[in-house]
Amino acid sequence: MKKLLTILTLVLVTMMLCSFACAESVQAPSITAHKFETAPTIDGDLSDWDLSSCAELSDAEQVIRDVVFWQGANDLSAKVYAAYDAENLYFAFDVTEDTPFGAIEMLALDGENNVKLYISTDPTDDPARTEFHTNDFLLYLITDGEYYDTAFDRSMLAKDYRQRFISQGMDGGEDVLTGYQAKAAASTTGYVWECAIPLANFANEKIAQYTPQPGDTVKFDVAFTDISYPCPGTEYIPQIAWCGTIDINTNPSLWGNLIFE
Repeated sequence: MKKLLTILTLVLVTMMLCSFACAESVQAPSITAHKFETAPTIDGDLSDWDLSSCAELSDAEQVIRDVVFWQGANDLSAKVYAAYDAENLYFAFDVTEDTPFGAIEMLALDGENNVKLYISTDPTDDPARTEFHTNDFLLYLITDGEYYDTAFDRSMLAKDYRQRFISQGMDGGEDVLTGYQAKAAASTTGYVWECAIPLANFANEKIAQYTPQPGDTVKFDVAFTDISYPCPGTEYIPQIAWCGTIDINTNPSLWGNLIFE
């Protein structure tokens, strides 16, 4: 009888662990970054992209800030694509927005029309970590037809994790990325944005440059900020994210996964 109870207990524990693993899997969707053998032309035309895998942002449950001011998918939604080669990460955004290109330099960076990229450059790091580690980055890309400002926010990292890589460009008006290429093209529903980000920008003398390998998986997320009327004093600005809540700004366990093909 004792042996039977032990076996039953082990079965129940195994089932609970499997259920927990499944729940974790549901909470962490994935997209695939396809490898470019030949670098794409950064022109806002995605005809040279593999568009078979995307992160889609279109649901009210994905709005992480000021949801009452989000007027639906036609107001702000997006499909996000990722790719890579030995030197660069590439991202493309097919954005539906009724008031695109709302950048104005006198506004706070988080109040501009922008894309926030959350990405790890360490596939060996614990995917369940609840605080930013050294290789976790939040990168701002201002999405405007004229302004191509960029910034890194590292303010949420504990001092020991920063490794001399600190926030850059958070006051706006800068492009902190070396070799960055970006181009926006108007579409019938909003705009298409394409960019190339050299991987060297996520490294310094303390942090080794990451080179993605086929099969690598890193934590990844993306959020869009939509300002309908770009003027000082604007108070309510919706943000929509692929995964998680507003806590993605400090908690990488809420991000999704980026799988390098």
